[in-house]
Amino acid sequence: MVAGCDRAGWHVDAGHAGTATLVLGTVAVAAPAVTANSLIFITVQPGATPLALPYVSAKTPGTGFTITSLSLTDTATVAWWIVEPGG
Repeated sequence: MVAGCDRAGWHVDAGHAGTATLVLGTVAVAAPAVTANSLIFITVQPGATPLALPYVSAKTPGTGFTITSLSLTDTATVAWWIVEPGG
C-alpha cells in the first residue's frame, strides 16, 4: 500500500510523492519507484498558474517519468503521486 490514513493522519511512502517545477514546459522527475504498471497522478500547485495542461508524457520503470505541458513556456509547479494498482 502506498498511502493510508491512521490516527496520526495521512502518510506516503518515501519516493512515491513530491513536487516538480516545469522549466520551458517540461520536467524530468527522478523516481526509482516507478514501474511499468504505475499510475502517476499530478495536480498543479498554488503559485504560478499553468499556461496549459500538464500531463505525464513518459514513464521509465526504475528511473522516473516526465511531465510536459501543452505550453512550451510553462513554469507551473505540480505535485505528483505514484500508485501501484492492486489486484
